[in-house]
Amino acid sequence: MDGILEELLRLENVKHHALMTLNSEVYEDSVLQQNSLIDKPGFSYADRSGTANLLAFSKLARLNTSLYENLLSTAPWVDMAQSGYSDQGFPTDSPTAHGFSVVA
Repeated sequence: MDGILEELLRLENVKHHALMTLNSEVYEDSVLQQNSLIDKPGFSYADRSGTANLLAFSKLARLNTSLYENLLSTAPWVDMAQSGYSDQGFPTDSPTAHGFSVVA
């Protein structure tokens, strides 16, 4: 369990840097990798030894959510791709590429 939490935390850190540098490919790849880890059967097993990593992951995920929402609400030059994520966190199907694009 601790290894999964460490990897989720590492990927959340990658997402954080991708948000700060507006790198949509790295962000999307990290989201997909996180979803893959969360789907593993061992993830639902709670382990006390992972509490510190779970807390760090939770704080960074909350920060990244705020950064992402702030980016969408304050940057008029960012146009989101037509795809997105379901309420369960899975990517929705779309024929267009994922990511950010600049609106002229």
